[in-house]
Amino acid sequence: MEYLADIYSLSSQFYTDYPHRQYPEILVKKDRPYSCLLIAYMEDLFICIPFRSHVQHKYAYHFKTSARSLRCQSGLDYTKSVLIRNPDYLDSAAPAVVDQDEYREAMLHLPRIIREVYAYISDYKDDLNGIKKLHPREWQRRYGRSTLPYFNDFLTNAAGADHTKP
Repeated sequence: MEYLADIYSLSSQFYTDYPHRQYPEILVKKDRPYSCLLIAYMEDLFICIPFRSHVQHKYAYHFKTSARSLRCQSGLDYTKSVLIRNPDYLDSAAPAVVDQDEYREAMLHLPRIIREVYAYISDYKDDLNGIKKLHPREWQRRYGRSTLPYFNDFLTNAAGADHTKP
């Protein structure tokens, strides 16, 4: 099966529309934006999964073969994923920089990464839409520090919701 996946950084427009003080769980660095693995989710919705140096929970793909992963627990953090509809939120001018060993490992394990992040979002979406409610402690453990609540309007079944604004 073929997947659409590429590496991007989020644009300054994204950070303008999602300021840190209002969206504190979205990752931001003072000297550079986070690079992320961008994958298609729905027809006009993409998941941007950030590469992180330190991931200490199980809701991530943990790299195993890079030099960096041997020093620290690097990975792709599903809890800090952002959902993108607006193509202006991707910085196509500046190349995203990631560890080459981690890039190769991500591409090698892309089907697994996609399956896991889809399941992570699907469980959240099912809880949000009342299809399969999680116990409050389980919800807190999985989603208490997640970015997904910022994108509820993308994930609800409500018809006619405005999906063009944050």
